Amino acid sequence: MRVWALFFTCLYFNIYGQRYTSTWYNIDNGLPQSSAKAIVKDKYGFIWIATENGIVRYDGSSFITFNSFKINNLHFGEFIGDPSQDSITVLNDFQENKVIIKNRFPKLTKLHSSDKITFTTGNEFLHRVANNILACNFYNDVQYFVRLKNSTYSFTEKNSIVYKDHKGRETKISIPFSNKDLNNMFVFNEVLFINDMKNRKTYSIDNGKVSVYEGPSLFNDPNTRVYWQQITNQTFIINHNNIYIVVGNEKKLDLKFLVEYDEIGSHSYCSMFYGWKFNKLYLGTLNNGLNVLKLSDFYVAKKKEDFSNNVYYASLPMSKKTIIAEDGTEFGRDGIVKKYPLGNNDNYLMMYDKAGNILIRKRSSVIKFYKDSGYKRKDSTFIKHGFQAFLQSGSLYGASFSDSSKSQLQIFKEDTFSKPDYTYEFDSFVNTFFQYRENEILVGNSDGLYSAVLGSKTVTPIHKNIHVKSIIRTKDNLIWVMTNKSGFYLLRDRKLIKMPTDRNNHLMSAHYILEDRNGFYWISSNNGLFKVPKKQLLQYAQNRKNPVYYYRFTKRDGFLTNEFNGSSQPNAYALENGDFVFPSMDGFVFFNPDHVRTFYPDKDKIFIERVKIGNSETEYFHDRLNLENNYKTAEIFIDIPYYSNLENLYLEAKIAGKENSEWEPVTTGKELKYTISNLDPGEYTLSVRILLSPDGKFEQKSIKFKIKPLFYQTLVFRVSASIIILVIIIVIVQLMTNFLRIKNRVLKQIVHNKNSELKETSLNLEVVKSDLRKETEYQKKLVETISHDITTPIRFIAMLSQKLHESDDLELQKKYFDSIYKSSEQLYQFTLNLKEYTELYKAENIFEEEKYLINRILEIKKKLFCEIAKERGTTIINAAESNVYSQVNESILTAIIHNILDNAVKNTFDGEIHLNTAENNQNITITISDTGTGMPDEQINMYMSLFRNPKLETPSFKGKGLGLHMVIHLVKKINAEISFRHNQPQGTIVELMLNKN
Repeated sequence: MRVWALFFTCLYFNIYGQRYTSTWYNIDNGLPQSSAKAIVKDKYGFIWIATENGIVRYDGSSFITFNSFKINNLHFGEFIGDPSQDSITVLNDFQENKVIIKNRFPKLTKLHSSDKITFTTGNEFLHRVANNILACNFYNDVQYFVRLKNSTYSFTEKNSIVYKDHKGRETKISIPFSNKDLNNMFVFNEVLFINDMKNRKTYSIDNGKVSVYEGPSLFNDPNTRVYWQQITNQTFIINHNNIYIVVGNEKKLDLKFLVEYDEIGSHSYCSMFYGWKFNKLYLGTLNNGLNVLKLSDFYVAKKKEDFSNNVYYASLPMSKKTIIAEDGTEFGRDGIVKKYPLGNNDNYLMMYDKAGNILIRKRSSVIKFYKDSGYKRKDSTFIKHGFQAFLQSGSLYGASFSDSSKSQLQIFKEDTFSKPDYTYEFDSFVNTFFQYRENEILVGNSDGLYSAVLGSKTVTPIHKNIHVKSIIRTKDNLIWVMTNKSGFYLLRDRKLIKMPTDRNNHLMSAHYILEDRNGFYWISSNNGLFKVPKKQLLQYAQNRKNPVYYYRFTKRDGFLTNEFNGSSQPNAYALENGDFVFPSMDGFVFFNPDHVRTFYPDKDKIFIERVKIGNSETEYFHDRLNLENNYKTAEIFIDIPYYSNLENLYLEAKIAGKENSEWEPVTTGKELKYTISNLDPGEYTLSVRILLSPDGKFEQKSIKFKIKPLFYQTLVFRVSASIIILVIIIVIVQLMTNFLRIKNRVLKQIVHNKNSELKETSLNLEVVKSDLRKETEYQKKLVETISHDITTPIRFIAMLSQKLHESDDLELQKKYFDSIYKSSEQLYQFTLNLKEYTELYKAENIFEEEKYLINRILEIKKKLFCEIAKERGTTIINAAESNVYSQVNESILTAIIHNILDNAVKNTFDGEIHLNTAENNQNITITISDTGTGMPDEQINMYMSLFRNPKLETPSFKGKGLGLHMVIHLVKKINAEISFRHNQPQGTIVELMLNKN
């Protein structure tokens, strides 16, 4: 009983309207399946989620799914084990398999009978209770038990609980109890708690000893739902949409209010986990995925009526914890406190006069609301046309005026705005003024900052070409100048020192600065609220090389908009109760700077152990990474459990080794990774450092990696290759010399024999001359033919070689190497058949003994010209689908197709060339069509006339049209037909008809 006296007298409920932001994750954005049946955090800071399609690791930004286990059942349930001992286990459905999560990696392990949660002994069906989820069902015909570290509680029968200690001694505990009461049971710090909702009692059982509290509480409220998970030692109490977490110890149990969440009953929630450090509540469902609630320490006060205008600029402190807007609405952190009848006024400027009356501008007048009337009585003072703003700084008041060409600033020692004491003229628009000294003011204009001495007409420019919005003196007596799109400045010794902006340049439009009591500045901007150590800005002012680390708060932290508002007058305040308040485009943002947390990674929770090489799957390594020389790219992942805005991670990396780099930022996207590419073989060290605190402390971690050299990049290979090449050159020279000597002797013998033959008979002289003339003509044709056929591929290879020489782009070089290789290979295959060219003109037999496949010739020629055509933007398409065979001399047919396709490639740019075959009973038709420039009618007629001229047996191959002249001669030689015609809309179609008979 004394335990409960302490427990419930010290119970507190810190209930207030804490805001939150909700983010859902499901199969569409990270999870492998839309269930989150259990949630646990390991000792390394990673969150693990059990789903119906594997186990998921979450680091705050990305999900890694593990479902490649060699099992068929990937439906996993609740987690059990001890995260502090790096041992988390989970079973799949029907308890078929067991997975253990250890050292940040899950693996399949052997399942023992003691691992099972549900089993039978004799005729009894036993089930271990390791959590109490919101949808639990407990049945009377099942015996349940709870296993603690050194003891066990068994719920054997109605009104009976058996406690068994570590020595096996049993103690029977008699309390009113049935299995349905297990829905209201939880364990906290090894103490069992059971709530009796009907009788409004709560029982605690510690090592078998029972204590009872006979009184109502949230624990035994009939409207309370309990969620408990043993592995996390977390218990949640849900009552009327309010979610609490059990804190304290077994002798002093407290409830900490987390959030009022109206949708807690709208989804099939089955798992809960609260992350203390990052102030996040994780809610898992059976069918909608994971819901992450970011609990906020910011409060937005706004009008909630339909069509309300919640865009605020000016305001004034009204009490220790409230402010008043220009429309008379008094706001506190929880919303509207009171309404004053101030009416509709300009919302940009308002201030108190010396008597505490509120002054608000309305067009060209100043409206005064009297404090002694509760701001109900008012009067209006017309100033004059062109009146823009009234201002106040120190003991001085000001009013600005403007027309189409000039602006004027009037300074008053009193706040009547009647007769000015000093007047200054400017060419630019006056935004604000600031009393710098007793007799000196600073004037902020749309074109710069100026200094003016009271009583003198002298105006001195301090800084030009900036649009000054406001001038602020913080409580540390420093003066800050806020500008529009030029950042903010520190004024020191009459000089402006520009402060560095944040990484994304959101502070280029900064509005206002407040200093808290812990040495931090809070700066509102057009895109977020920033927190920065004051000493970093001052150190930067001394030495521009000192870094400044801003921490940015956004809508994710509880705002309704990232856009705050500024004004020429103070519009952000430090209230007497310690709250700060800033105006925004959607309400006023209240917060206590002492309570708003900033989040940084733990120094011992930075892991570099995963790599993705090229397009392969992610691999794990330990301490050292070995990369093959052909790795192309290697993405090294930096795993950091960080559950806040990644924009506030300051993560940098560098490489040291054969090549060195300076510290460079690591892009913070969904995955944190550093990409390695284009490094020469050698030993390297990758160093990563991350900011751990706002004072600039970094933690550094390094790994070593090696890029292996290819065999030809080693020194041994280079020396050996040089020797081998030298030997080969010497051997080739010697062989060529011997060959030429032998050939010379053979030629001398031939000449001798010819001379002998000539001497022996003069009758054969004419025959010999004729034979020599034919042989000379044949050799000439042969040389011309070979030269013609290989000119295009060799020219293409030469062109690519020149581009390769001129290019430094490795990817482009690879492309050129590939094209040269393919063209050279096909040219090599072509030259292997050069011997066949010797038969083209002297071949007597125009038919082969066996049939051969024409499609094969088309494919070979397509490959030869493919790269050349590709360089011209042309595609060669072999459309021949059925196999067509022929017995026409293969060498002659190959030469004909080669030359026709060569002409098509030469004359086609950014087009297509089609190859096709067809056959009937008498003929085989080979068609080569292109979409190139096409042949003129005169040229077509010339070649067709050349073909039809039976007397032209040996045409001249010199000059234009060498290839087609040769083609026509060879077509006639094999008794075939050829035709040329225009392709539509452009190009040429060449048809070659072979006679089957």
